[in-house]
Amino acid sequence: MKILFVNLLYILLPVLASGQENYDVANIPSTLKSRAVATVRNDKTVVEIKSPEQVVTTTTCAITVYNKNGDRYATLPVYYDKSTEIRSIKGAIYNEMGILQKKISTKDFKDISAVDNSTMFADSRVKIYVPNYHSYPYTIEYQYEVRSKQNLIIPSWTPEVSNNVSIEKSSFQFIAPIGTEYRIETKNYNGTAKQEKNEKTESKTWNVEQIVARKDESYSPNSSLKKTNVLIVPKNFIYYGREGNFSDWKEFGNWVSNSLLNKKQDLTDASKQKFIALTKNASSDKDKAKILYDYLQKNTRYISIQIGIGGLEPFPASEVDRLGYGDCKALVNYMRSMLSAVNIPSYYCIVEAGRSKESFNKTFANAQDGNHVILCIPFKNDTTWLECTSQNLPFGFLSDFTDDRDVVACTENGGVIMHTPKYVNSTNLQLRYADLKLSEDGNIQGSLNTKFYGTQYANHMDVLLASNNDKNKLLTEYYNIDNINFNRINYIEHKEDNPFIEENLDISIKNFAVKNGNKLLIQPNLFNLHSNIPESRNRTEDIFIERGFTDIDSISIILPENILKTVVPEKKIIEKPFGKYEFRSEIKGNKLFTYRKLELFEGTYPASNYEEFFQFHNEVSSSDRGRFNLSFL
Repeated sequence: MKILFVNLLYILLPVLASGQENYDVANIPSTLKSRAVATVRNDKTVVEIKSPEQVVTTTTCAITVYNKNGDRYATLPVYYDKSTEIRSIKGAIYNEMGILQKKISTKDFKDISAVDNSTMFADSRVKIYVPNYHSYPYTIEYQYEVRSKQNLIIPSWTPEVSNNVSIEKSSFQFIAPIGTEYRIETKNYNGTAKQEKNEKTESKTWNVEQIVARKDESYSPNSSLKKTNVLIVPKNFIYYGREGNFSDWKEFGNWVSNSLLNKKQDLTDASKQKFIALTKNASSDKDKAKILYDYLQKNTRYISIQIGIGGLEPFPASEVDRLGYGDCKALVNYMRSMLSAVNIPSYYCIVEAGRSKESFNKTFANAQDGNHVILCIPFKNDTTWLECTSQNLPFGFLSDFTDDRDVVACTENGGVIMHTPKYVNSTNLQLRYADLKLSEDGNIQGSLNTKFYGTQYANHMDVLLASNNDKNKLLTEYYNIDNINFNRINYIEHKEDNPFIEENLDISIKNFAVKNGNKLLIQPNLFNLHSNIPESRNRTEDIFIERGFTDIDSISIILPENILKTVVPEKKIIEKPFGKYEFRSEIKGNKLFTYRKLELFEGTYPASNYEEFFQFHNEVSSSDRGRFNLSFL
């Protein structure tokens, strides 16, 4: 799992330069200023392995900030904990002409906890400097040295900070004693590392220059996939006093099982008997697992814990059983222990969690991939995944936090790459029925029934779990209709095999239809208005739809008796490779019926299709806002 210490800096802020250089902004090539809010002038990082328990990282770095949008890149956080020591840290600020304005010393850095309020126990801290200088452009320079007592997690190198930050020069040097065995993975690096050797050490140096800023483009693939990256893993390591080695995921899984999970399933005999008794009437192993998962959700809660072996090692199951709380590692280990008590095997799985789908590198085992742990139960013909930190998610439902990605499962045969379930566009379903009545003065009242499946289930859990007062506020924001009132709010959670949230609302909307003389202007599609997307000329990135979805709205509006029931029906169908839209609206008897269906298909599409993609969204948005001009008799 990733650890919050100095290596995070190389992901968030791989910036800056040496104290004796000329920082006159006029020396920056104009190509590097284009589209940039800041430019990395020179970032030089040197990582030296003196021994497995002494890794020295020296960074000299400087960045020029052009405007207030670039200020965030001038902030320097340096993380440390019990295994990581900041030996020195200083800096300076220069004006547009490169003239020194302020020296920054250790006392200017704030020293704060590196975790948020949800973390109960942690030994990770951060020294951070946030410059209060707003005479643009300016250049800020830092120099610092960090020493670490472990060599398992070596700082990686990703020189690109952000699309809107250009790079003049950046380099990364790795030095180790001659004969040290390690594996190196480079991504998106076009050059060849410079190799040097002396009597005691050998080194490799990577460098990049003149990387221009790029504009952000909507619906683009994850930018990290194109960034330069160097990742180094030693064959043999020491981590918090524990020795180990691995060269692939199988060996990594064995190390986790033997060094981190060993003897952690230590439930007392009394607790084991309790879980056996709790499941004695279950008809299958899956039913037993459901009972135990329900017990987990009702009797434990999640807290973040970042102490111990670098935040990688779970607390024993007996501690969670006694205390009733734990972090993701501890809760997964506890659930494994409960399942083991009733003879159900399960796997401790390390995953890179987040709404952006990020998979483990199948061919390069390392300890930096992964920031979360989930559980896998390998039932025959029915592999089941559990999110053990949630007190609310249904059994076997992961949500978009860990869906559709490769993870490392720690099995009895070592580490195995497995893939979590995928929620496709047809299962990410929002299904709405509305029965409404329109009055002569333009007011609407009636009822809505909406069901949310797949990732749309997870998107509406905040409303489901909110208090009654907060539900009203959240729904007002979600529906975003002027003068809407929610007269009744009822949510039902269906946790069966295909779980969904059911939303039942009684609503009233004052002056929704606009009365103008003998006319009543009404927008029949009330609740689901699609937004436009930015136009993009000279598109460079492919179109990337990470998750598809399907929205279906069926709306029936009873019209006033004195309304003329003859209007031209509306019908529109748009079909493209990336989506489909269907809209129908017509009057039958005394009712105005509207049917709307929008499907967006997950996938990657050529950049050359962006104009067609833009027009698709534009047409859907326009159709959604279409109106009928009704006439009174």
